[in-house]
Amino acid sequence: MSLSSLTRAFLIILVGFTSACGTASSPPTPTIEPPTATITSTATPSPSPTSTYTPTLPPSATPSPLPTDTPTPENTSTPSTTPTDEPATIVADGSVNCRYGPDKDYLYAWGLTEGDTAQIMGRNYGKTWLWVTPHDTNWRCWVAASAVTPSIDLEEIPVVYPQLFTHSDVPAPAGVNSVRNGNKITVSWNAAPPSVDLGYLIEARICTSGGYLWDEVFSTAATSMTFDDYTSCAGDSYGQVRVFNKLGYSTAVSISWP
Repeated sequence: MSLSSLTRAFLIILVGFTSACGTASSPPTPTIEPPTATITSTATPSPSPTSTYTPTLPPSATPSPLPTDTPTPENTSTPSTTPTDEPATIVADGSVNCRYGPDKDYLYAWGLTEGDTAQIMGRNYGKTWLWVTPHDTNWRCWVAASAVTPSIDLEEIPVVYPQLFTHSDVPAPAGVNSVRNGNKITVSWNAAPPSVDLGYLIEARICTSGGYLWDEVFSTAATSMTFDDYTSCAGDSYGQVRVFNKLGYSTAVSISWP
């Protein structure tokens, strides 16, 4: 064997021995893996079962449904009818004058004959006059309660104070004046222009001797009127004057009460 061959063989043996010794003395290097994208779920406590638990109420605490929650079925076997309130009416006991206001001193406005009917719209405070609409007109006027037969009790009829109908062609009174002499009041005014059925109407609330106020109506063809008015009432007396003729009434002029 040549020298070169011996040398090569020696080197091979040396390298192998060295490699074997190095492997035995050095521990293996650990492999570190990169973190994966998969996240291991942590232990999350489930909601407590008591959070969704509905306790059962004892029988005595169980709420009952309201009456409106369970409507009672209607009996459809018999149709129900709702009664309709009939309007209150009067029947004329004879020939009855229906007037502008609730007093015989007001002008005639309409007429009823025996058996005629009218719808009741109201009454005066004393229940002596009724404000009605006669069956044969839309005109409303007043009839004496004593001259008719009403279909209901007069207590059930409302008290009304409708305005008196006036006519624009009837002039209002001028020069209205009043003076007091003890318990006497005298009211005067200027004469109105001549006309058919010319007259004057005083509507007043006066103090009576009994110490209470009372509504009075006075009609005259003169240009003055005197009546009693005491001073013992707690309230104030007052009044107004109108002219009337065949057309009807004028607007009212207040009396300056003395």
